[in-house]
Amino acid sequence: MFHGVIGKTRFLSHIRSFSSAKNAVQMNQQTEPVKMTEKCIKRLKELHEKSPEKTLRISVEGGGCSGFQYLFSLDTETTEDDCVIEKEGAKILVDKDSMQYLEGAVVDFQSELIRSAFRILKNPKAETGCSCGSSFSLKV
Repeated sequence: MFHGVIGKTRFLSHIRSFSSAKNAVQMNQQTEPVKMTEKCIKRLKELHEKSPEKTLRISVEGGGCSGFQYLFSLDTETTEDDCVIEKEGAKILVDKDSMQYLEGAVVDFQSELIRSAFRILKNPKAETGCSCGSSFSLKV
């Protein structure tokens, strides 16, 4: 399930309902702009059980070794400019400016010996990325 204010984009043709409580637009599964793996969903649910007021926020900013970088944080507030992506009870927040760089991306949670973190596995808007996966350059 996708909830968010995208502005006047191609998503508006798929509007199912409007929620005045959060000024958000609900979309159907076919328009899910950011996808989540099962490991991502599982970890988000675990985090929600520990801290129900916190939601994973993904944003994009200039920087990193490839030009743009992904930022992951836990946030307690949702703004009018946020897109709320929900699947199987797991939620992700993405501001509308970052959404233009993340549309079609896949979010995963990876646990390794030296770290555990959320990562973007596939981003159709990215031309190349750095070896650690935290930054990318845009397709032109």
